[in-house]
Amino acid sequence: MKKVILNISFFLLAGGLIVSSCKKEDEEETPIVTPAVDQDDIIDVAIAQGFDSLAVALTEANLVSTFQGDDSGPFTVFAPTNAAFTNLINTNPAWNRISDIDNALLTGVLKYHVLDGKVTSDLIVDGDFVNTLSGYTFKINTTGTVTIDVNATTGTGINVTAVDVDASNGVIHVIDQVLIPSIPTTIPTQTIAQLAVAAGLDSLVVALSEANLVTTFDGTNGNFYTVFAPTNTAFVNVLATNPAWNRISDIDNAILTAVLTFHVANGTIQAGQLSDGQTINTLESTDLTFNASGTTLTGGSSTAVGISNVDNYATNGVVHVINEVLLP
Repeated sequence: MKKVILNISFFLLAGGLIVSSCKKEDEEETPIVTPAVDQDDIIDVAIAQGFDSLAVALTEANLVSTFQGDDSGPFTVFAPTNAAFTNLINTNPAWNRISDIDNALLTGVLKYHVLDGKVTSDLIVDGDFVNTLSGYTFKINTTGTVTIDVNATTGTGINVTAVDVDASNGVIHVIDQVLIPSIPTTIPTQTIAQLAVAAGLDSLVVALSEANLVTTFDGTNGNFYTVFAPTNTAFVNVLATNPAWNRISDIDNAILTAVLTFHVANGTIQAGQLSDGQTINTLESTDLTFNASGTTLTGGSSTAVGISNVDNYATNGVVHVINEVLLP
């Protein structure tokens, strides 16, 4: 299956344009999407198409320069309509306009709408998770009406109302709601590597060290990951399957690397985003399949591997604990 990695960023005001803040009482109109002029960047297109509230939001979050100019990107932006922003503001009595939203929250929300790279509608894989600039993921369904699911357990269906609005530094798809990631209530302070040490996943830490993968998960590369972390007992059990393996260092490095990357997906995929039969693309390239009824993973030569502990958040992703080592 082709892996699609989407990063969501927002467009800001271009030179000289003044846009008023979006108020609750304002009557918003859905922008009329027309073909963009080839030389227009994402910001120019957003302004020309009437995404006034998005422009205001980008300005407030100091993100205009990120998406302005042909040298930026390319990006894929899922652009909420003005009405979508009005509906968002109406969810909180303390918000009368976009500028009332906490800046850090607004920035995270806006980045959740942007993918890194230009992903036109024909490249989107049904049911695939896409990775946003915020580090959090969402799922796109293309069967029937094209929708976005932020959280599979709540059946969130956000409609994609227009696609492939071209810009010189990316592409815009229009959506009818503002996407809100499920942000942890407690802000994590440890990287995935640190969390593994603190959680006592000693065998996983040793394996990562043997495969020279520690730096991949120490937060220095700026990427976000979902790790399905085997317990110490799981590693003991896999060593027992081969008489030549007395310790993790006895495993051929290429095999160990393939096995470990089979436990990792790009982006922060939370447990609540996984639905029955959901396919998860791994760094090793072999897919995993989630089974909701038994809360298990299957894939490669592994069947019904149980997930025992979920949503252990790190600064660069999330860790779910499993009771067996997955074998691609």
